[in-house]
Amino acid sequence: MSVERKRRDLPVTLYRILLYLSRMREREVDTRRLVRIERATGIDRKELRQHLSQLTEHGAIASIDSGRIGRGGHPEIAYAITEVGRSIRIDLGRWIDLGVRLEYYPDSFFYLPSDDLGG
Repeated sequence: MSVERKRRDLPVTLYRILLYLSRMREREVDTRRLVRIERATGIDRKELRQHLSQLTEHGAIASIDSGRIGRGGHPEIAYAITEVGRSIRIDLGRWIDLGVRLEYYPDSFFYLPSDDLGG
């Protein structure tokens, strides 16, 4: 995992965030909170916050205030992928697929760290 973490770049990072939100869109809102996204994608919280902010600002995801306050006194925010975000995820997936075929990325870049690859 540490080797992949070092090699992970912006397209893969964004793809993993959008992939997770896409998979969780039919599930409970709690599955789309910062801490759950962080665990599932393997992206540290500080970096993840920046990406979620940018993706929200540009309409790829929507932030949903639950109205509850978390342990640190901050509002609990959940995130949902938008149609724009789904389109971006598809485009990024194609780019990563090209990178896999050209041997820039290993196949594992298409999967989230939380995925059970059955190994």
